[in-house]
Amino acid sequence: MLADMASSIRAWLDSELAPGTEIGFDPPGLLAGIQRRPRRAGILNVFLFGVAENLDGVPAARVHVRNADGRVTGTVAPLRSYHLSYLVTAWAADTIEENELLGAVIGAHAEQDALGVDHLRGSLHALTTALPLRLGWSPVARGPDLWGALGVQMRTALELTVTAPALPSRLRQAAPPVRTIELDVHDTSHPDAAPVPGAEIGLSPAPRRRWERTTITEH
Repeated sequence: MLADMASSIRAWLDSELAPGTEIGFDPPGLLAGIQRRPRRAGILNVFLFGVAENLDGVPAARVHVRNADGRVTGTVAPLRSYHLSYLVTAWAADTIEENELLGAVIGAHAEQDALGVDHLRGSLHALTTALPLRLGWSPVARGPDLWGALGVQMRTALELTVTAPALPSRLRQAAPPVRTIELDVHDTSHPDAAPVPGAEIGLSPAPRRRWERTTITEH
């Protein structure tokens, strides 16, 4: 899911940014030591720094999977979604060009605040709805020490959060349908374990069972 989301974000940004812009997903600390980029050849880096489960409307039970005949063939885990939070930084020839790159991201979000289905890649391509995009918000508290933890001096950045489902792929097979039913019918008023008094010495015949043992087999 995370790799597919990175490919989807790349497809979205490729359609919005100026040609020649490189898109990366590395920790910002790896970019801190690079020299200034050539003109119009900047890097927009999208670093995943937080994942939080979206707990709104989570089903409590597993979901039944049915075949074309309507028979349950198995179950899958309920669909869960997650807030994926990215730190977006720009690395270009100068600060003005870096702000232009970040501004292009803001403009693209203002035009459409969702990741469209035409940009979804991998397993996410099976979705038929767009994924919500939010700027400047994250359920993950990154705190003021994030830059120090990344080994980078504080710089202009955006927080981009995408809410995406983790599509269940593990099918738990249902038990096979019943093919045979066996029913035993017998007289419960004369259990086999209780002998009839006198029957063993011929004083009186053993009573006959009202019902013979019968087996009914259904296919």
